Amino acid sequence: MSQPKVIAIVQEGRPLPPLERLKADADIVVVRTADEFRKAQPGAEILFLNDFRTKLLREVGPGELRWIHTSSIGVDSLMTDDIINSDIVVSNSRGVCERPIAEWVLGVLLMFTKDLRRTIELQQARTWQHRETEPLLGRKVLVVGPGPVGRETVLLLRAAGMDVTVVGRSGRNDPQLGSISGFDGLEELLGQADDVVLTLPLTEETRGLFSSAMFRTMKPGARLVNVGRGAVVVEQDLLDSLDAGHLGAAALDVFEYEPLDAGNPLWGRRDILVSPHASGDLIGWRGRVVDCFARNLSLWKAHEPLNDVVDLKKLGTVSPAAGV
Repeated sequence: MSQPKVIAIVQEGRPLPPLERLKADADIVVVRTADEFRKAQPGAEILFLNDFRTKLLREVGPGELRWIHTSSIGVDSLMTDDIINSDIVVSNSRGVCERPIAEWVLGVLLMFTKDLRRTIELQQARTWQHRETEPLLGRKVLVVGPGPVGRETVLLLRAAGMDVTVVGRSGRNDPQLGSISGFDGLEELLGQADDVVLTLPLTEETRGLFSSAMFRTMKPGARLVNVGRGAVVVEQDLLDSLDAGHLGAAALDVFEYEPLDAGNPLWGRRDILVSPHASGDLIGWRGRVVDCFARNLSLWKAHEPLNDVVDLKKLGTVSPAAGV
């Protein structure tokens, strides 16, 4: 019996994931360009998407695909009419990067409260300067977006002693997170939070959600952390709010256009931490993603329901900017 043909899209210039693990279960064809994708499409019903920034599905189309598995949690590159309005099954790699991202969020909040950046600067200057810092215990944090990443972040920050409130698309009670407020209560809660953590997907509703109007409702001196999607934040409005002294600082792992251009004003500021969309990338993450896909591939071949299926229609149609 022949093995299913699987196209693996891998970003140009990036290393291959350990696809040799799949050789016994599938015929793997690695593509990096639009021409390679077109040539590989005949007879391929499965796509292993290892490049969350890819434009190939927009440029070429999904062809005969029946199932797409993405190595990321986000599905921005799959939000096309051809895919949303089709019967293509979409699954993602939950369980790989949620906890690492939550740890990154905790790390930057510790960095801010304990003023570790200044400590490093003083060490490099060989300057002994005693300072007092802020407590983490009891600090009020608002997590916006109770998806898989938001959930892990809430649980970890609460375990560290922080007072965490959660906002989602609609208000509800969650058995693990407790009360979740809807977007209609966002502005009021922003005014009470010392730190605001964004773990939102990019949709029509969330694009540009955090602009100057939203920043004005935040507590003076509050800090913003974004590990969701870059286009949720209007970057110039963030800079203006920091320059005006209203916001205290920001830590950004995601940006509207990636990679961040060397001339971007976000670089080089003491009140902004720039991270290259790497908060969830632990050593060995590529292998863990392949393992997620392999488990689903076994289910697919057995004609059983897949794990971690994503309903694109619920996310709403979105056309990410070209650089995302």
